[in-house]
Amino acid sequence: MKRKLFLIFLSAAMVLSSAVVCNASYISGDVDEDGTISANDSAKVTEYLSIGEKAGLTSQQKEAADYDKDGDVTKEDAKHILCRVFDDKYDPLYYVDTSDGVVVTKMDEIKSALNQNKKKIYIKGTVDCDSQLTLNAENAGVEFYGLTNDDGTAAILDFASFRDSLGKSGESCTAVFIKGSGYTFRNLIIENSGDCGVRIKGEKAGNCVFRNCVFRYNLNSGISVTSGGHDNKFYSCDSYRNGDIVQKCGNDADGYSVKLSAGKGNYFYNCRAWENSDDGWDSYDKAYQMLVPDVTYIECLAWHNGNTETFTGEYDYEMGYPLDKKLFYVQSILKEYPDFENEYNAHNVKEWPKVTMKCIGSTNTYSNLYTFWGGNPNGFKFGSSYSDSSEYRYIENCSAFDHYGNAENEVQYRAKGFDQNSDSGNSGIHYDMKNILAFNNVENIQMVKMNADSINGVVWSFDNCADPYGVMYPDEPSAGMTITEPENKDEIRLKVYEYRDMIYSFVYADKIPGEKICDVFE
Repeated sequence: MKRKLFLIFLSAAMVLSSAVVCNASYISGDVDEDGTISANDSAKVTEYLSIGEKAGLTSQQKEAADYDKDGDVTKEDAKHILCRVFDDKYDPLYYVDTSDGVVVTKMDEIKSALNQNKKKIYIKGTVDCDSQLTLNAENAGVEFYGLTNDDGTAAILDFASFRDSLGKSGESCTAVFIKGSGYTFRNLIIENSGDCGVRIKGEKAGNCVFRNCVFRYNLNSGISVTSGGHDNKFYSCDSYRNGDIVQKCGNDADGYSVKLSAGKGNYFYNCRAWENSDDGWDSYDKAYQMLVPDVTYIECLAWHNGNTETFTGEYDYEMGYPLDKKLFYVQSILKEYPDFENEYNAHNVKEWPKVTMKCIGSTNTYSNLYTFWGGNPNGFKFGSSYSDSSEYRYIENCSAFDHYGNAENEVQYRAKGFDQNSDSGNSGIHYDMKNILAFNNVENIQMVKMNADSINGVVWSFDNCADPYGVMYPDEPSAGMTITEPENKDEIRLKVYEYRDMIYSFVYADKIPGEKICDVFE
């Protein structure tokens, strides 16, 4: 059994915890900050909605006022707080008024609701999606809202049956294909696509909002924004374990792919990209195409992307994690070796099964994954050698960690946390930055060819690790960037790992983390 570099270090550093590491020094619903939830708190929300900033609410009071944690202070919050006054067990997740829309449990019901021009579509339970959901309308004003189940699990759009029915690969295998504009997705898990989980493509595609969504186990990127897709906003989303391992040996599936002529105004707040087969975020530019003009990343984290062993299931085995039966390669193992799960659980796997995967008109093998793996273990990839000074990135309170590769895959040797991705040429991308953290990547920061308009706060880097042949790659800062090692790095590392494990505790239980701030930059 192959062992990953730094495995001992990582295992020792891990502290499995369900603690929520976030800015939560307030009591949710206690808007007047008197220590209790009362009718006065509901009145404070109503006052704020009436006169705005004149109400004098602080940022912390506004967080407390957003009782349903949907990112906005609305009249619904005032109602929820009042309900909480009379019922101390009241939880807004389970009290959603669906009278303004239609509740659906099947794919044909979703499509029927769209054909009937319904503007609010409430999705309940796990929907078996046997076909693509194509959204073409402009300025649609349609919201897909996932209803939380009684056990706290999320609504799921599961495209496995669609994926398994396909005879070829490509964008026609995408789960949700948005060619129009004005769509909102909230509180949903989108999984098991034969291509990207969501693809937003074309100059007319954009002005979409994704809030509290999870994109996972898709056979390409979790999210793809390309060919002019513009002004899309992502709030508190997770994109993980997406990998094009059947058709491309992992070389194209990012957590969030905003590349190849993506348009302006794409924005990420408090999103997480982890354990995807290629980069966490990718903004690759190609020659003779429109360049990606701007991308914003605030309170975002990327970790452990691009590693082959994640997708064969070996990483979980080595780390002592439960068998992830949603991984496509693991599903292929179980079809051929039904007793494998018992061997795995007993930690008695003597040799990792080498099976052939078959899906979307393609086949691939264990040997090919290691011989031809093309996934880049990078966190934030800002451009390419074709990028230039017309482009801009805004980066605030972002972290990248644990990006390292396999000895068998040369493409993985120089894994990076923050990556300009322009080893040739001169990208010249402009950026403003406030606070970044990078640790335990082969190269923590490579931004030497980028141009800082401003750098504020801290640029922390520590514990970069050697590539599989023992080569150390020092940070390559851009002009004006001062990189420091924090005095409390052990505390910071532990805090980040606790945060990561808290995210795991949600998503592996089919629950949605939502807004959780990793407050290492206090």
